[in-house]
Amino acid sequence: MMRLRIVAALSLGVLALNSQADETAEQAYRDFLQARGEPAWIGAGAEHPAANSVIRPTPALATFDLDPDKQALGFDLYHEARLSRDGTVSCASCHMGMMGGTDRQTVSRGIGGAIGSRNAPTVFNSAFNFRQFWDGRALDLDEQALGPISNPVEMGHDLDAVLQWLAADPYYAGRFATIYPDGVTAANLGNAIATHVRTMTRNDSRFNRYLTSGEPVLSEQELRGWQRFNDLGCAACHNGINLGGNSYQKLASARVFDDQLVPGVRDEGLFGRTGREQDRQVFKVPSLQNITRTAPYFHDGSVRSLEEAVRLMGRLNAGRELSDADVGDLVVFLGSLDSQSMGGMGGMGGMEGMGGMQHDMSGAGSPGGMHQHMQHMQQMMQMNHGQHHGNQEGF
Repeated sequence: MMRLRIVAALSLGVLALNSQADETAEQAYRDFLQARGEPAWIGAGAEHPAANSVIRPTPALATFDLDPDKQALGFDLYHEARLSRDGTVSCASCHMGMMGGTDRQTVSRGIGGAIGSRNAPTVFNSAFNFRQFWDGRALDLDEQALGPISNPVEMGHDLDAVLQWLAADPYYAGRFATIYPDGVTAANLGNAIATHVRTMTRNDSRFNRYLTSGEPVLSEQELRGWQRFNDLGCAACHNGINLGGNSYQKLASARVFDDQLVPGVRDEGLFGRTGREQDRQVFKVPSLQNITRTAPYFHDGSVRSLEEAVRLMGRLNAGRELSDADVGDLVVFLGSLDSQSMGGMGGMGGMEGMGGMQHDMSGAGSPGGMHQHMQHMQQMMQMNHGQHHGNQEGF
């Protein structure tokens, strides 16, 4: 009898240990699934015949598996000005769909009119960049989405305070709980916004149609510009799905960089993150998708026209003075990279032009969230001054 009791006790103990082990394993597996994230979009289309050449076609958004509930939540958060300390700045303040995913400012303005030192790149097709921000300090869009919230020049808020507010807000708390098993967390906040940003993908440019179908949709001058783009070595930096966004390069590789060419505060780029001498004035190469809609150009927004940017790149990186004919051909070719759905008002395509999938705004999140955004957008368009602070950039 004693032996039976001992065996029974041992059996119960083993069952208890197995139960605990199963719970631990289940939690570990959930953590693993969350930590591994999603496959990087920059690897999309690797099977395409052009994958090993200079350019790879932009895949259709339908290629990717995106959760519409996460996107809808991300849409509201993207336009939610209360993520900022004073309730005046949202992601959309600097990355407006109707302005090609930028704000058309030299550098963006944050809370209290604070002015940063970097230009806001386009949010469209940013999912195909290998890193985010000009200095690549964010590994992906999930990480990038959280950066501006605590940046003192942008939203100037405390991330923990933002999470506490979201958890206490019945609307947002309920939606997070429905979509994410662990509710409101920093990772889930970043993921929701990033999911929306990923839907801001466009693949309907005439150049992309030319790549995917071979149809004669490009003019003779556009084809000539594409040829010169390759002959001049532009594709050495501007390549891949985004014709950029997949490498770091020195701003001036062909000659010593002259600060007078790009006036303003000298930005050391990647050096500020690595401290390595060879990284001075090295930046993530910007995408050329929809480039005609995203002036001004360069990391500091100091170049006002695309013609000027092309001439300057020829001088700094190709090491030559480009002829008027070359500049004209290159600029016309770059126009073929524009999304056809972003025509008019600098790319405003109805609700979709505001950023991503169309969806019913009657349930749009926080009370007054979109109203606050539109008010702030008008204020930002009227601003002519502000205080200079540190780096500010959305991507």
